[in-house]
Amino acid sequence: MIWQAIKELADQLQQTNGQVERLAKQVQQTNEQVKQLTKQVQQTNEQVEQLTKQVQQTNEQVEQLTKQVQQTNEQVHRLSEQVSDMDQRLTDVANGQTILVEELFENKKEIKRVKTALNLY
Repeated sequence: MIWQAIKELADQLQQTNGQVERLAKQVQQTNEQVKQLTKQVQQTNEQVEQLTKQVQQTNEQVEQLTKQVQQTNEQVHRLSEQVSDMDQRLTDVANGQTILVEELFENKKEIKRVKTALNLY
């Protein structure tokens, strides 16, 4: 009977050892999976860092382009004001020329009248 009990305990011990070996394999597999997941997380982190740098660079480029657009808009506004000023000056010159032509015409008429009057006497 003791022998039977020892044999049963030995069988149970072998079963337990088998279970421990299976659990050890599962632990090893789980450790491998954790290592792989850790590598994937590291790679993902690196990709996120690269994307973050790209976004920062893009933001800087957008800021630079925005400044350039603002400067260009200011230049266009100044040019528009200059063109408007030049247009006003040209209008003034044209009006002045019209007045001069009219006065010249009136002066010619007056000269002709004076000449005609002088020739009569």
